[in-house]
Amino acid sequence: MVGTRAMEIPSANEQIIESYADAVGRLADAMGSGVRTISLVTPNGGEFYSPQSMHTGIHSQKAMIEHCYASMDAGIVTVDAYSGLREHADEYIYFRTDHHWTQLGAYYAYQKFCEAAGFEAVALDRFQTGVYENFVGSMYTFTKGYPQSETLYNNPDTLTYYLPIYETHAKYYADASLQNGVAVSVVYTQLPESTTNKYLCYIGGDTPVCVIESAAEGGTCIVLKESYGNAFVPFLVDHYQTVYVVDYRYYGGSVSALAKAKGVTDVLFVNNLSAIRGGYQM
Repeated sequence: MVGTRAMEIPSANEQIIESYADAVGRLADAMGSGVRTISLVTPNGGEFYSPQSMHTGIHSQKAMIEHCYASMDAGIVTVDAYSGLREHADEYIYFRTDHHWTQLGAYYAYQKFCEAAGFEAVALDRFQTGVYENFVGSMYTFTKGYPQSETLYNNPDTLTYYLPIYETHAKYYADASLQNGVAVSVVYTQLPESTTNKYLCYIGGDTPVCVIESAAEGGTCIVLKESYGNAFVPFLVDHYQTVYVVDYRYYGGSVSALAKAKGVTDVLFVNNLSAIRGGYQM
């Protein structure tokens, strides 16, 4: 903790990072040359707000991301989200009481995605926004019972959401059969007051697969993600007609088969650094 901010500090594990790069490459091979594979690895807040010893040497998230990208096949499109976040590190791009980025942070990564993927990013001032106050997130839960948790509880976050430009319709599914879908919102603007985890406003949280239909003109994309991807997805639906959001921790189907069956044009990996160097995810 630094002041009122709590952070995760990952340590380098080159073998696991290389296994992540290999997994991306193997999926790209399985889908074939007709599908573009894009990788976006983002640092977490510890890279920008911790003491120097906690984000240099074996803790340098910049170095870990560079090693990951250098280990990927030449045909993988890599997104330099790091520089976009570094440039705006003095803004509210990570929560203080939660391990996620804010949607503003996700927006700066989205700008870099657009540069890499050949899209024109929607200007920030075009989005309608809303706010949830008094958000106390996962870092408070992780530290509960320690004196530091009271500091987080007494200094809650504000969550600002950005609504997609185009009309969307979305459903989540419990498995790869894509049967018996349950309607969800891409961004929930009226979470119940009892919902303590305000980050659930993005696509309703983590589900095995969520299918979003957008009025935007564009191709079809699969997003492979952990929860950092949730705040990123609302920006993608302004560029793709259909987005399949797959949380690989819960999805039991074949991603390459889904890509082939649905005529997918792009597959995008969105993962934070703590995820790509963790053995469980690999």
